[in-house]
Amino acid sequence: MFSVKPAQVLRYRMHAQQLSPGGRSLLDVAVLDIGVQDTGPDGAGWALANRGVDRAELADPSKQLVLAWTLRGAPHYYRRTQVAAVATATAPFSDADAAKRIFDASKPLREAGISPLEALATVGASMHGMLDDPLGKGEVSSELTDRLPDPYLRFCRVCKATHSYEQTFRIAALQAGVELQPGTSPPVMQRIKGWSGPAKRVPKSLDVVRAYLHLLGPATPKMVAAYVDAPVKDVQSRWPVDSVEAVSGECRLQNRRRS
Repeated sequence: MFSVKPAQVLRYRMHAQQLSPGGRSLLDVAVLDIGVQDTGPDGAGWALANRGVDRAELADPSKQLVLAWTLRGAPHYYRRTQVAAVATATAPFSDADAAKRIFDASKPLREAGISPLEALATVGASMHGMLDDPLGKGEVSSELTDRLPDPYLRFCRVCKATHSYEQTFRIAALQAGVELQPGTSPPVMQRIKGWSGPAKRVPKSLDVVRAYLHLLGPATPKMVAAYVDAPVKDVQSRWPVDSVEAVSGECRLQNRRRS
């Protein structure tokens, strides 16, 4: 166990996240391990540019990167060559985790005898099957409403229409090999070319708990669970055995030991 000061934590995170002068190629950006969230006007573009990537290389990120809904149902960029492993790494850790991630959608599903993980697989398979050509999110949602039974659906007061639960819709997408076209709003969805399913193995660098500790640590299991939107118990069960404990003031934190 060692002691750290807040300023040391900030310096560590800036170094781990490559927030320092100097250029680097797009695929060498470390935060792609955990995903670069693309929320707001060109959010991911600025995040990558701030880490030294030439803006010209970001003109068409879809050549090297894939954009998909993952953690917290938010759109994130990842390396295209790693997308199958990302699908595995960002999938719910357990049925309890899946229930937490899809929020209120889990109640009607369980009342109907359908597990959250089963529901995600069903929604994903239906979604994948309809995307012979790219479709807008609204079109996909409307088609899913016609295909799915009542426990999967809800009446939306904002839309004044019945459609699938939003988080179930989003979290199922990448698990079924569906990506988003960058720069589209509402998002256009399409199949990932050559998709053969989530990978059976995940590189350590893409493990979301390890990636959080490396890029955003030191941290507690509760902090990581909040970021992933998973139960603390599931995060604790996947806590790296090579992590080391740190103390900042009264707070006990842990960080991954660099090998």
